[in-house]
Amino acid sequence: MKRVFFSYQFLATVTSSLAVLSSGIHEAWTSVYIPVLLNGTNTLKITSVEGSWITMSMSFGGLIGCVVSCLLINKIGRKKTILLTFCPNFLSSVVLAFANSVPVFCTARVLSGVAFGIAIGVIPHYIGEIADPEIRGSLGTLVTIFSLSGFLFINIVGSYVTIQTSSWISATIPVLFLLTFIWMPESPYYLVMIGECDQAEQTLAKLKGTRDVFDEFQNLKESLVTQIIHKTNVTEIFRQKSNRKALLIIFILLNGKQMTGISPLDAYAQLIFQKIFPQLSPLSIILVYYLTRLFLAIVSSFLSRKIGRRPLLLISFFGCSITLFLLAFYLHLQSLNMIKAQYFSILPILFLEAFAVFYSFLTPVPLSILGELFPMNVKTFASIFYEVYLYLVTLFVIKLFQEVSDHYGIETPFFIFATLTLIHTILIYKFVFETKGKTLYEIQKCLE
Repeated sequence: MKRVFFSYQFLATVTSSLAVLSSGIHEAWTSVYIPVLLNGTNTLKITSVEGSWITMSMSFGGLIGCVVSCLLINKIGRKKTILLTFCPNFLSSVVLAFANSVPVFCTARVLSGVAFGIAIGVIPHYIGEIADPEIRGSLGTLVTIFSLSGFLFINIVGSYVTIQTSSWISATIPVLFLLTFIWMPESPYYLVMIGECDQAEQTLAKLKGTRDVFDEFQNLKESLVTQIIHKTNVTEIFRQKSNRKALLIIFILLNGKQMTGISPLDAYAQLIFQKIFPQLSPLSIILVYYLTRLFLAIVSSFLSRKIGRRPLLLISFFGCSITLFLLAFYLHLQSLNMIKAQYFSILPILFLEAFAVFYSFLTPVPLSILGELFPMNVKTFASIFYEVYLYLVTLFVIKLFQEVSDHYGIETPFFIFATLTLIHTILIYKFVFETKGKTLYEIQKCLE
């Protein structure tokens, strides 16, 4: 058996994921700087409501970005579409460096959201098309790792420097992305689509590290011909019963994932941790929290293949629900002065870390199931629905957290998230079936 050389596949994945690193930095930017803007220690002082609009602006941009990715991915190709993320990511950092009003901050966040929407819409497709099956899952996990690394980066750097300084530092990441990813190959799948078969075969050989790619190249062309023959439109996803059921399962998983409160936890991390752990440095808690998630992001992809998607989902959602209930109950007792923080400060840390563990286990599963439930002819449409719904639910959850915590205390949204997560655990038990070990044909039979 010939040795396969994976360097180009790895380099293409790492350099494309630099766009996700930039998006992770912008996504967690609010964690560091919303408290600064609320306190008025910057040139601008904002209200809690204005802070929520600055936070949500990125999701509005994400909606635009996912539409852009949908329109361009088959028009100009995967590589050029990914390269487009440079402009909004770089401009977002530049605008943030000069921002002095809420509308300007929102504009910068919308720009970063456009880049994020494009990146999430295209990069997983690109990696899936250039990677060997043996390492596809591992390379796909790098997207999550780079995103979480962005969270860590801005929380550490932003804790020591001003908005202006961190913005110029962050602007170097998209520049590095442009200078490195521009040399990476286009997807051979796309090259065959536009009739560049010779170039596609050469690219495939470069990615594989061997010239002996004839059989794989023929399989690629046959797969593309099959998809063209079965090409359909968006209405097919609603007409067929199996597609409707698959869409319901995806919505349950995505809805449940967001109802854990993960988006406001990421967006308001330092603000939340200051309230939960008034006697501790928020940065130290953030370091432990994100390092745990970063490590388990690597472990979870292997665990999913080992024990199956459904058991992992049930364990993760139920575990998140219990830990959120415990955290909310602790915060409720603390608000009533029924518990002494100095004696029991270890408890909320344990609850938060347990939540990070359980949540990390479910991180890769919804996207994995998305790739398994839908036939090839509607997979693109399903991905669009997935992205649009993701941003809409994110907007709702972030605004819900801000409004409820402002009016009823920080423990109340955690009680709500715990309850909703438990409800989704029941929905998963009822509607989500195991896909591990099943062929795509067997999965489609289960959906009928």
